[in-house]
Amino acid sequence: MLAATALAGCAGDDPYDDGWSTNPWTDSGQGSSTAGTTITSDLATFDIALDYTPLSESNDLPATTDPLYEDYVETFSAENVIHITYNGDAATIDGTAEGVTLTTDGAHVVVSSTAKGMLYELSGQTSNGSLKIYSEKKFELVLNGADITNPTGAAINNQGKRAYIVCVAGTENTLRDGSTYTMADGEDQKGTLFSEGKLAFSGSGRLNVYAQGKSGIVSDDYILIRPNTNIYVSSSASNGMKSNDGIFIRGGVLNIEVSGDAEKGINTEGNITVDGGRTTIITTGTTEYDSDDNEYKGCAAMKADSAVTINNGEVLLKSTGNGGKGLKAGTTFTMNGGTLKAIATGKNSNSVSAKAIKAAGDIVVNDGNIMARSACHEGMESKGKMTINGGSIGIYSYDDGINAAGNLEINGGSIYAYALNNDAIDANGNLTINGGTVVGCGATGAEEGIDAAEGKTLSMNGGNVVGIGGGAEAASGSQQKAVVSGVSVSSGAYLTVKDAKGNNIFALQMPRDYSGATLQLSSPQFASGTTYTLSTASSASGSTSFYGFITGATVSNESKLSTFTTSTTTSGGMGGMGGMGGGGRW
Repeated sequence: MLAATALAGCAGDDPYDDGWSTNPWTDSGQGSSTAGTTITSDLATFDIALDYTPLSESNDLPATTDPLYEDYVETFSAENVIHITYNGDAATIDGTAEGVTLTTDGAHVVVSSTAKGMLYELSGQTSNGSLKIYSEKKFELVLNGADITNPTGAAINNQGKRAYIVCVAGTENTLRDGSTYTMADGEDQKGTLFSEGKLAFSGSGRLNVYAQGKSGIVSDDYILIRPNTNIYVSSSASNGMKSNDGIFIRGGVLNIEVSGDAEKGINTEGNITVDGGRTTIITTGTTEYDSDDNEYKGCAAMKADSAVTINNGEVLLKSTGNGGKGLKAGTTFTMNGGTLKAIATGKNSNSVSAKAIKAAGDIVVNDGNIMARSACHEGMESKGKMTINGGSIGIYSYDDGINAAGNLEINGGSIYAYALNNDAIDANGNLTINGGTVVGCGATGAEEGIDAAEGKTLSMNGGNVVGIGGGAEAASGSQQKAVVSGVSVSSGAYLTVKDAKGNNIFALQMPRDYSGATLQLSSPQFASGTTYTLSTASSASGSTSFYGFITGATVSNESKLSTFTTSTTTSGGMGGMGGMGGGGRW
């Protein structure tokens, strides 16, 4: 009941302020919150901001078997070049080619082409111009200091095949659309830079795209972002970047900010695959009613109707409006490497939940670094099952830190989850821990540090495990010794476990006050029928520390709480803690 009350208070219409230090979360009567303690300070306060700093990246041509091989401009041979120079209200054309016709209306240029191997180079400035291309063949479009504004539509409108967009090194190029679009019968122009065909971006020059009428960059096929690119998109009306068939980020610097309600920074009906670079996306809009689907929808910094896969690079996502999400995968989310940081600072609104990371299907984490924070709901949620095989995960959330609608299996990696008002690590199916370092700090009411669904199995078969919260459940069928009992410990203190020889097995700094809480402990070092000592300490140090979890720590100012003896049974033996109320067996 306490948890339900706390979450209901998070469902208002007004978002939290951006700054956590000036608007800290509270526990709604479930114990004091200490978001500013050293252990959780990084998770509670890390922020995301646009960063245009170029990256030094290799830009090698992929193997011919790569499905995107032909989207690399190096595979294209330019046979004819036409220069288009914008000068205020006029545009001049330099160059001709058989099968290519160019017409101008002021600074609005239309290209009709049946020729192959065409390269069009744009330069100069206009506040009332555009480029529209009808081409039966793929072509290269070079931006060499072009500044194009179209008050009545797209700045660049490709009605033809694949376009290689190349920004010349050392140049800055800017495209702007109008607040309203004049549409041609039977034609689309869905954004400032629109293409019916594939869009492949390369070149180290800067590209700025400003969208106020529709989306920023749109392809009715797919979009490829290559290493060393530097692209900025600002959209106030719709999506920052949108495609039908997928978005593939091989590298580069991509900055996107979107302010429209229910809009997305990156949005595709296909898959999103990130292989490198630094992608930073910030959305600030709130929820909006979608009359076509008869439901409210919220913003998302990165959204795919299908799968999202991060193999390398940095992905930095922030959604500040009500109902906003950092990452939203329509099917699966897979993390194989790189860094993902996701923040959702808004409240739940109109039945739309604000979450840092959500997948409608399974989540698999094989490697990489994840940091996530959610001000009103889950930090990382899978509507299917979740499997964590490796990597580093740090979660700070108002609701569940990590939640799986199905089974949750942890085979390795380092996981730290801190939930202010619910379970830290929660499975609505079976929860199995086979290895790694797993720390779950849940709320102090009826919630748990590590929780499997009622009637399901919680198994601890390997790894160092610490869970603390208001309750705990049996870990039936465990292959590794584990202990559960009551404990009271103050915020900032270290909880330590020592063997009979006085060797410290591990220590964990408490992120909040826990009074009459329940502690879950398991370690490969726990032996059958052996007595261990549980203490508190004012400080601890060691060679490695993961959000305050230290193995083999050196501690000071230690104060003994109790002892516990592991069971001598061969499987899943649990022992209660002597001298502490609430001790018992799983």
